[in-house]
Amino acid sequence: MEIFKADSHRFDSFIEEMNGVVAAISPAAKEEDVRKMEKFIADFQWKTEDFYRENRKLNIGVVGQVKAGKSSFLNTLLFEGKEILPKASTPKTATLTKMEYSQENVIQIEYYSTEEWEVLEENAAVDLEDEIYTSAREIVGMVRRNGVDPYPYLEKGMEKIAFGTYEDLINSLNEYVGEDGKFTPIVKAVVLYLNKEEFKGLSIVDTPGLNDPIASRTIRTKEFMEVCDVVFFLSQSGSFLDKSDWDLLSSQLPQKGVKRLALIASKYDSGIRDILRVQDDDDIFGEDENTADNIPQACRIIKKKLKKRARSKVRQFVEDLEKRGSSRELIEVIKQCETPLMVSSLAYNMSGKGQQDFSPEERNIYFALQQFSDDMESDLKLLGNFDEVKGLFSEVAREKEAILESKAKSFIPNALEEARDLLGSFMEKANKRIQVLEKNDREQLVGQKKFIEEQMGNIKADIAAVFGEFNARLESEKAKGVRELRGSSKDFLELKERTGTTTHTGYYTTGHLWWKKTHSYQYEEHYSYCMAADAIENLRKYAVDATNQVEEVFSEAVRTKEMKRKLLDVVVNNFDLGSEKYDSSLFRILVEETVGAIEFPVFQIDMSEEMNKIAGKFTGEITSAEQKTELSVALQKAVSRIYEGLCAKLSHAVREFKDSIGIISRNVEESLLKNMNEEFASLLAQCENKEAEISSYKEYVSLLEESLKKLK
Repeated sequence: MEIFKADSHRFDSFIEEMNGVVAAISPAAKEEDVRKMEKFIADFQWKTEDFYRENRKLNIGVVGQVKAGKSSFLNTLLFEGKEILPKASTPKTATLTKMEYSQENVIQIEYYSTEEWEVLEENAAVDLEDEIYTSAREIVGMVRRNGVDPYPYLEKGMEKIAFGTYEDLINSLNEYVGEDGKFTPIVKAVVLYLNKEEFKGLSIVDTPGLNDPIASRTIRTKEFMEVCDVVFFLSQSGSFLDKSDWDLLSSQLPQKGVKRLALIASKYDSGIRDILRVQDDDDIFGEDENTADNIPQACRIIKKKLKKRARSKVRQFVEDLEKRGSSRELIEVIKQCETPLMVSSLAYNMSGKGQQDFSPEERNIYFALQQFSDDMESDLKLLGNFDEVKGLFSEVAREKEAILESKAKSFIPNALEEARDLLGSFMEKANKRIQVLEKNDREQLVGQKKFIEEQMGNIKADIAAVFGEFNARLESEKAKGVRELRGSSKDFLELKERTGTTTHTGYYTTGHLWWKKTHSYQYEEHYSYCMAADAIENLRKYAVDATNQVEEVFSEAVRTKEMKRKLLDVVVNNFDLGSEKYDSSLFRILVEETVGAIEFPVFQIDMSEEMNKIAGKFTGEITSAEQKTELSVALQKAVSRIYEGLCAKLSHAVREFKDSIGIISRNVEESLLKNMNEEFASLLAQCENKEAEISSYKEYVSLLEESLKKLK
């Protein structure tokens, strides 16, 4: 494209200018600062070289957590709802899958390298519960269970498989990226080359997520996101923009290169099912603005809530970006998330076929929704809402040239902002060093270090007290959680009795022995029945309710912000802030960095197995007393198994978490002491030649100021 040729000299000039900055600051710069600048230049060069490729496509990424519905979204958007892309059940087996145009239909499989696999095996041998090790154990364990010798494939590196039909493609993909695929655990990435005209000029990627526990896959995903032009970000309607989603969207997603960002509230049908209720004659249902007795009304309520949440989160983030002086371009990209699109791939696909073609999952959802609808075909289309997404996808494909041209123009302004931020951070750090050196001599620093070391005994005791308080609260919350789980389980055991009507034909005879006439008549018979879908819905609601209760056990016990504040207070309160024996501002920075790195686990549960057991055994209307009893017993057993499993998991998780707390406590102590020792060792070394060090830092600050002036 012409835009590449027109901008190439500007990119070359910018790289030359940045190399000049490195040369200018190098005489006084610290080695780590020079490395950061050199990496910044290399990244810029790599991104622009990728942009210059003659066959450069419009890179479209579909991003979101596992179970956000990315594969279903793409299947509906690109393959008319056919299940071409398998669903990934866990982050461990999720694979980066790219789709591009080709005259020949080919699957390109990329395996892990031998070196990457050896790292995975080493991590699998580590008996720790960090996700990096548990993920490695799961992947290596899958390979062994599948009876696969990985090394012939790892040494092969890459493999191409031709396919003729969608059926062939589905069978092959399931083997290589499906949840239970034979080769899934050793596959790093997949490219689908398809002879589909609408793919021309596009590169569409289903990402496993930027929170992937497998480092080599995370690197590959981030490499793609660095050159991504358009992003469809999926967040489940039922937990829309929760903390994990927002962290992924606002922090981990590299927005600087993204020109179009569409926020998708996925699984819309699940979101509205949470507020649908059957209205009773003697309740005040109609006055409750958070519930609905029909699908269109529920859609209006949920849409309003999701839009309000998106606007609130985006506006708060934009205010923060403006305070930090971020570019208007980045802010405008983020603002595109203020109006999310609500979609249900499942409902959209159901609206295009007859009931006889429904899968078991679709059939159960259809029955669960039917009681709230006067026109299921219309309501399924309303829930699906995919025409808007298809329109947006077609729009970005048509605007490929304009999007890439806009991106070409923004490369240098964005890179300039990043360079200024880097140099500013170097200058802030250097000025801080100057202040510390000017305020302290060697004797003062030695006294300060000794004083802090003497205080460490008190600090350790107080840290132990904070964690002891936490352990006691965790046990109390666990006992409370078990009681609430037992109590709430009873609320979901009752099956709703429904009333149906069937029309029968009766007969009677009139006349005499030698002449008779038979007459027919219609009569209605009322009967009661239960729905298997109601039992499944009870389990689903219990799952949601129980998950919230279990998570509350940890959130109420942990109270992350409170714990971090208490740990910081423990250290700070052990010192007299007015004392001249130590530099309180420097010490606060060390404490905040150490304590700010503490992360606590999140408890997750999956109850789909129990739901599937009932779905597989019961469908439709249950009319006979015997079947009703069977369904009721099955529901009771399922709820009981879920309750017992939850209690066992909760107890196990609490035990493991309490064990890890001891490690966290020791790590806090060790990190504080380690950071202090390293900082003081550096300062003491500089005090040996204090005046020269101060002069060197001032020279560095001067060079940085000059460089920043030139970049304005």
